[in-house]
Amino acid sequence: MDHIRVWSEVDLAEIQNHIITVDDKFGFCPGCREMGIKLEGLKQCPKCGREFRYVTAHDSKGPKGFEMVGRIRRKLPHLVFVDYDDYERISGKKKAESLFNV
Repeated sequence: MDHIRVWSEVDLAEIQNHIITVDDKFGFCPGCREMGIKLEGLKQCPKCGREFRYVTAHDSKGPKGFEMVGRIRRKLPHLVFVDYDDYERISGKKKAESLFNV
């Protein structure tokens, strides 16, 4: 199956509250900072109970990135893959805006 980025409006808070960052073998929960989470059968964080609905990966750029996205999608087909660069850019922008809206 092929993958293509599709742009749509999203609720950033929804994604931030339900995302896991992964590599090929393990995940990281940004909620409680738990590292080394096994991906098999993953539905929630084993430490804090955060329900995962979205997944992202640092190394999802370029031709090798497409391969990684495919592997992650096969392991976690129930999660929506979020482009890491887009996620970080928008999250950073929102954090900066909040600093000036004090």
